Amino acid sequence: MIKTLLFWVRKFKAVFQVAEAKLVAIQKKNQIKEWNILFKSTDSVIFPLSPTIKIKLFKQSAISELIYRGFEESEIQFLKETLTEGDYFLDIGANIGLFSLFAAEKVGSSGKVIAFEPAPDTFQKLTENIQINNFTNVELHNLGVSDQVAKIPFFVSQNGYDAWNSFGKLTNKSQTISTEVEVKPLDSLLQETDISKIKLVKIDVEGWEKFVLQGGEHFFKTQQPIVMMEFTESTCFEVGYMVQELYDIMETYGYRWYELKNQQLIPHKKQLHYPYNNLIAKK
Repeated sequence: MIKTLLFWVRKFKAVFQVAEAKLVAIQKKNQIKEWNILFKSTDSVIFPLSPTIKIKLFKQSAISELIYRGFEESEIQFLKETLTEGDYFLDIGANIGLFSLFAAEKVGSSGKVIAFEPAPDTFQKLTENIQINNFTNVELHNLGVSDQVAKIPFFVSQNGYDAWNSFGKLTNKSQTISTEVEVKPLDSLLQETDISKIKLVKIDVEGWEKFVLQGGEHFFKTQQPIVMMEFTESTCFEVGYMVQELYDIMETYGYRWYELKNQQLIPHKKQLHYPYNNLIAKK
């Protein structure tokens, strides 16, 4: 009796797994079809992010497809709940402007968004997205944020993997070109900014986070901005350090780490592995 029962349990489990795999395949196929219909006769479309914000998306662009499908919605909601009129927001690794657009609306005309994007082509798209929304409170910088003043290689995907452009080599992505870009430390870049107004900093630089933090030591130690940062062990490893170093650096600056769960900040203990996480640091 028990053997028969176990047989049928395994049987139903196997059938369920096959059905689930087929459903995932069908959903993926439908998503591809939907994406191709969206770009049927054009390489770019204007897409509504909200009733008041729009963004230009591009067919051969991984970040565009991620945004279309609802990229980092919890983080965007956190941004909207954190920023208020008159605040300043730093977007380090702005890409085509998803976070900058929402921030620009929240901080209003008395606030400011300061966005950094080193890739020339991506910077043009970022600029266009700010312009089509008629935002005048966004300060754009076509350079990278690091721990030194220099010109260093920046690796750019040529086959749509624009979400992973990086100062670290894209070892698992094909068709990559290298271009030299200007980098500066955050402490240098903010010399003419009223840093006391900076409420929130978003850092998403595909493994270059360590050098952003080191170049902004004075700013982070003396001010109290909330920091939202990506933790991905593979990108940090490609650059030459362990992702856990980010956790330690911010603790020495006086911060504590949290994770977002159901839009609540929960204290976060350092982990052995970080496949892909976005964490929040606060003083």
